Amino acid sequence: MSEGTEFLVKQCPCFREFEGEQICINDDCLRKMVTIDVDTELIRSERVSEEFLGTISNDDDLCFCLAYLGEDGLYHCMSQQQNIKIRGQEVSKEEMKQALKILAPDNARFSSVLCGECLYNIIAALKEEGHASCPI
Repeated sequence: MSEGTEFLVKQCPCFREFEGEQICINDDCLRKMVTIDVDTELIRSERVSEEFLGTISNDDDLCFCLAYLGEDGLYHCMSQQQNIKIRGQEVSKEEMKQALKILAPDNARFSSVLCGECLYNIIAALKEEGHASCPI
């Protein structure tokens, strides 16, 4: 995976589909969601990106299934603009980078859809070890 591709992750680690329902498990809270598929190439364009990142969803149940890296070095929900939390802890750039290295080959495209549940499990394992630099 090339440098910088971890800025936007298509398939939020907190998104789940269960028995036909779409659910968000951010910060260990279950919420039913309505999803909208958003083209990551559109968000990458400089003109759209700033406006899009600056908006907060008017609908609390709306999910874009995207996680983005904020200026604070933490990952945020694209639609809700909240920090993504796994096991009560925010997800850092280093944790996401390690999870992406495990899931995505070096030649993965920016818009590749990843397994959200897999991302969640890898990040949770990193957190259980106490730091993001632990080997798996």
